[in-house]
Amino acid sequence: MRKEKTEPAAADEGKAAGAGTAEVTVSEASGAEGAKAPAAHEAAKAKKEPGNLMYVGPTVPDFAIQNGVYTQIPKGAADKIEAEPELGNLFIEISDYPKANKMLRERQGYIFRAYAKALGLRK
Repeated sequence: MRKEKTEPAAADEGKAAGAGTAEVTVSEASGAEGAKAPAAHEAAKAKKEPGNLMYVGPTVPDFAIQNGVYTQIPKGAADKIEAEPELGNLFIEISDYPKANKMLRERQGYIFRAYAKALGLRK
């Protein structure tokens, strides 16, 4: 009787192997979806590359000018941002200005905290 039980188990293993083949087909289908991924990746990459950046902090010599628009973060500012990464929050996409302005008016949020740190650079 044990042989009979083993044989169905072997048959089940064969079925499992067949299921494994089906999984390969599913993987191939996801590979086709992977072909679509580069287009999405390009869109995400384009989104990450900033256009014009607006500095919403106070005017600080050798850093940036208040409400100045830059194509890239100035070198003096980049050096100070390496030491204090929070200062990088003051360079925003122009479209984010209303949100940043609200944080500054209400004196709360991550942009206001970065603004307060930038005031310390004026000394």
